[in-house]
Amino acid sequence: MKRSTRHVVTGGVVVALLGLGIGAAALWNAQVGAKVADTSIGAVRFGAASETVSEPEYSATGAPVTVTLPGKTVIEVLEQTSIDADPVIWRFTASGSALGITGLNYDVAVTQQVAGETEHDVSSGVAAPGTVLERSTLKVFRAGAGGDCSAVPATPETAEGETPKNIYVFGGDDVSLQEPGAARDGSESSQEWCAAISWNSVADGTYVNDVQVTGVAEDGSINGAVDRWNSQIGYPPALEILGTYFNRAVVEATAEDTTTARAKAEWEADIYPDPSGEPDVVIALDPIVTNLNPAVSPRD
Repeated sequence: MKRSTRHVVTGGVVVALLGLGIGAAALWNAQVGAKVADTSIGAVRFGAASETVSEPEYSATGAPVTVTLPGKTVIEVLEQTSIDADPVIWRFTASGSALGITGLNYDVAVTQQVAGETEHDVSSGVAAPGTVLERSTLKVFRAGAGGDCSAVPATPETAEGETPKNIYVFGGDDVSLQEPGAARDGSESSQEWCAAISWNSVADGTYVNDVQVTGVAEDGSINGAVDRWNSQIGYPPALEILGTYFNRAVVEATAEDTTTARAKAEWEADIYPDPSGEPDVVIALDPIVTNLNPAVSPRD
């Protein structure tokens, strides 16, 4: 980040910040007017890592960096058998440093589902049809103290006429990583994020239990009590069924006395898609350089 201007210097040192080093650029006498050449006045470094790839990827030119939520993690929701099971949690971290008068913010967005050469844009918040993620809800949010991901935000209400979403990012706009001028020594800051995936399970029914008890006391009086409780009934999560495979077997046999016997059996099997090809989910973190000077607009 550079600027060129004319200063009246009252004395001191003009500092150039290049990479992660700090060096004196010039020493000016009091009340000396001079044309100051273009000089770097800050330096930043921004990267992101995840529990899948722990080595951070750093931005070289201010471009967004990405982390990838594996499809094999998404399909873990299919292994849950209880109704309203806890979400599957996956974590990633944004980190960076800002030198001099610069600061560092960033945006977080879920951008794509990727499977081999196939990409699907999910910036609208809607997952690709036929995927496990389409029938789940993905919520990306900042972790709490100590990396706690238990405080999953509530799902926003869908406005009338809008397409229901199943991908949400909470608090992902203009996130402050380091305030301008706050880390002149180049110390790095990091912030942990959570990705929570929940299967959109709908109970298949309710099993109602009624119990009535009547008792006769020694004096002949009759006493009774009634109780009721409910149990939610649900099938294990799965992709939309492809169809049903019907099987029929007929067996006929002739005995030594020439009598015949015949038997028949039928059974069927439901066929579901293989979820192992679930696409990976790409999450982009876009760095924004801020400045102590209010006249300088934030930019990459």
